[in-house]
Amino acid sequence: MALDSYSLCICGSGKKLKFCCQDVLPELSRVSTLRENQPEVALELLRSLQKRFPDKESVSRELMGVLLDLGRNTDAAAVGTDFLKAHPDHPLMLLLMSELRLMREGFEATRRLLHRAFQISSRQHPDKVASLAYRVAAEMLQRGSILAGHEHLALALRLSRGEAQQKVLSRLMSIEGDRNLPSMCRTTWSLLSIAGSDEVVLQDQRARKLCLLGCWEPAAILYNRLADQLPTEGAVWFNLGLCQLWDGRDREGASSLHHAATLLTDAEQAIDAEALAQMVDLLWSEDRVHVAMARLEIRAVSEVVSRLREAKNVQFLKSHDHENCEHVPGTDHVAELVLLQDPVGTTGLSALRESLADLDVFDVVDGDAAASQGYTSPWIELTTSEFLLERSLECLRELLGDLIVTPAGEEERDRLTSESRMMLPFELRHVRPDEMPTTEYRRLLGEGMSAGVEIWLSQPLAVLGNRSPLEAAGVPELRRPLTAAVLVLHDLLRRRDMDPSESVTFERLGLPRRATFPFDGSAHLGAFNSLTLARIDVDAVSANLLELGSRLGMMGFVRLAARCFDRLLEQNQFEDWTTAVSVCQSRASLARILNNLELACGMLDRARGLVSGPDAFRLRLELDIRQLSYLLDDVRQPALKSLLHRLRDQYLQKVPELRELLVEQLTAAGAADLLCELDGGLAGGAGAGGGLWLPGSTAEAPAAGGGQLWLPGQ
Repeated sequence: MALDSYSLCICGSGKKLKFCCQDVLPELSRVSTLRENQPEVALELLRSLQKRFPDKESVSRELMGVLLDLGRNTDAAAVGTDFLKAHPDHPLMLLLMSELRLMREGFEATRRLLHRAFQISSRQHPDKVASLAYRVAAEMLQRGSILAGHEHLALALRLSRGEAQQKVLSRLMSIEGDRNLPSMCRTTWSLLSIAGSDEVVLQDQRARKLCLLGCWEPAAILYNRLADQLPTEGAVWFNLGLCQLWDGRDREGASSLHHAATLLTDAEQAIDAEALAQMVDLLWSEDRVHVAMARLEIRAVSEVVSRLREAKNVQFLKSHDHENCEHVPGTDHVAELVLLQDPVGTTGLSALRESLADLDVFDVVDGDAAASQGYTSPWIELTTSEFLLERSLECLRELLGDLIVTPAGEEERDRLTSESRMMLPFELRHVRPDEMPTTEYRRLLGEGMSAGVEIWLSQPLAVLGNRSPLEAAGVPELRRPLTAAVLVLHDLLRRRDMDPSESVTFERLGLPRRATFPFDGSAHLGAFNSLTLARIDVDAVSANLLELGSRLGMMGFVRLAARCFDRLLEQNQFEDWTTAVSVCQSRASLARILNNLELACGMLDRARGLVSGPDAFRLRLELDIRQLSYLLDDVRQPALKSLLHRLRDQYLQKVPELRELLVEQLTAAGAADLLCELDGGLAGGAGAGGGLWLPGSTAEAPAAGGGQLWLPGQ
């Protein structure tokens, strides 16, 4: 059927077909037919067509596509470049060339072309701009420019629609919820207001519009000009720093923020600027400790495993998921172990053995498949801190001797990750003995973290003029950078769920509490950075506590999040029982992190009592299984047996496969002696005392060995 001349052109230009590609459409259709099987013929036809219609973007774009299919990337780029020389603001060609150069040369070489494409094409082709922004975000995150990655994802989210938007949203949420990243870098920062003349206000507005389009280099240029005009205006330098960070120029951005912190008159804004600058400096500092991996080929895997089992300084890990383990095709992940070193003391953490290195043993099970990946022999991967690598290798060679094929010094080595050297006092490598409850182990780790803070307080820091925090506390002009340094430290510690109270460190240094941030519950919490969120007075908030608590918990502010949920539970004004159950579960998780097992289980009991409706059986079972995982943190808890009896009497007949899960969890927790609690009771037949128990009834199911009868299916 013939196309309507006044319909939109199929090339995507937004023009009517009559005024765009109608005169070349027959030839382009023929090219499309030839492209797959006769690309060279299609190429010649397009060359001829381009000479006749040099201004037709659809012809040049199709020509570039054929050249790319033939692997002639340079020629394809030349076609696009020539077209842009004649039509520098053509939206589709700007987008196509940006995508091509971004894939070939990366962001740095494509920055200005990308920003031009963003400016020109956002209105007509928001989906294509969103796709480019998503690609840039991936590159930024891979190289460690977290703020730039976050902002490019936010840009892609604003411009995308439908399924593409859901994909972007999912990725953005995964970044914001990634506890391995500093919370300062995975939240949104806002530009500060700038006062001044009409010309200053106009330039600020232009820069803000460019920021909305993702054109952060042009925006930074405008703020740089304003900084020349207003060299003492801290807000200008702050905005300049943010634009540089969002553009992936982290070191420049940190420098601008440091300067802004010295100029801003608002103390909290100055501290925020300095803290973000210090965090970025740390992330890009070369003074780092690396995690290293060494690969050694071995022979006789079974003998290797046997010898490691006999070694007193090796511990096999029981938690490895062999079924879902990802490893090289044609190989098998045989064992996961820890190489240990003896304790250095007799009390507390010092009485525990420490991990010297992690060991992973791999075997070749399909020679051809493994060889195609470069693996011909079984091997061991040893992973540890770089400064422990040689000692670990020496220890491993002493254990395995001639079972190691790779000569000493010829191991394949690689650096995996790194951490600022400042964090060394918090590198706790102590291994929990099987007989020690997890709650006790967490308590000892908490003491270790507090001891690490004491070490940090005495260490000289460059941001404090090579004074230690304790020394800087007595220097008034260092109060802001010192406060910022404390915020940075605790942000990094929160990644481990073992953060000693930030307020204790403030008190230790004689620093005043930060001013509270007024929050009425109406603003969208995603608009605030983590430092601002932490200044909200939770007790003064009357609305939006659920979202605030969830957001604070995601950022690692466990105590503040717990207070939000406590207030919600105190108010007890939930729209429905499902929300109340969700709040109880969240509060239970936070209590467990804070090592308050009694409160955690109490919250789950409260949630269990709130459940109703047709899914009550399933939901109560899920809550009970969660409570079991909590109680296994300390198998000495009397409540553990009662819970096992409840699981036995109320669920095992109807869900027999549950037994396998319970056996697995009890065994992994070193509580195999409690397996007998799953036998007998009502699951094995009615006990003495009789009675009928129905799911959802007010009466509790009986404890061990007897009582009421539960009828499956009721």
